[in-house]
Amino acid sequence: MKKLILKTALVTVGVILILAVSVFGIMSFCAPATMMRFCESIGLETISGDYAYQEYQNSNKLEYLAHAFELAANKNNYSTAEDRFEELYGKAGSEQRLAFAEFCEEQNKVSLPAGVPERNYRSYLCGRAAVVKYHLALTEDEKDAVCSFAIEETGREMLPESPLMSLAIEAIDDENGEFCTLLLTRVSNETKFILNNTHYQNFINFLEEAVNEQ
Repeated sequence: MKKLILKTALVTVGVILILAVSVFGIMSFCAPATMMRFCESIGLETISGDYAYQEYQNSNKLEYLAHAFELAANKNNYSTAEDRFEELYGKAGSEQRLAFAEFCEEQNKVSLPAGVPERNYRSYLCGRAAVVKYHLALTEDEKDAVCSFAIEETGREMLPESPLMSLAIEAIDDENGEFCTLLLTRVSNETKFILNNTHYQNFINFLEEAVNEQ
């Protein structure tokens, strides 16, 4: 009798596990957006990002691709984050680059929760991307390309939330004096910025202090 009860219990547990796995598989295939939110809610950001990317592939909605990029960047999965950003950003002059610009403009109009400061969404994404590119850059040409990207995506006023500032803060925190020197040289020789702008002067002073200390 005890053996029969134990056997029945094991069979029941087995069926429940099979059903749970089946449901999980169906949800993963049919509802990646739901799985994305569920995984993120329990702290599985890497898996959540993969589901976000899967949902983008299904729906072609850039919000999911951007979220997939952000989650990969959050977990320092730099190669994955770079691939997702390049897909989001597109090549210069392409339809994707135009779609990226329009998407960022739409996000600027989205109401943020109370207490969350407003931001320029394109600058925010490109700042994150600049940090990702910085960590992947190995050669001198690659490091110079990172500087070029941050300069290109920073406006003439060089606002504090600009990609250049995000890049500078990361290099300073990393105590990378060599890169800070390169960035200082590139920005100092750039003609697009308003030289008598307070933000520009603060940025130059910020980098000069970092270079002198390292």
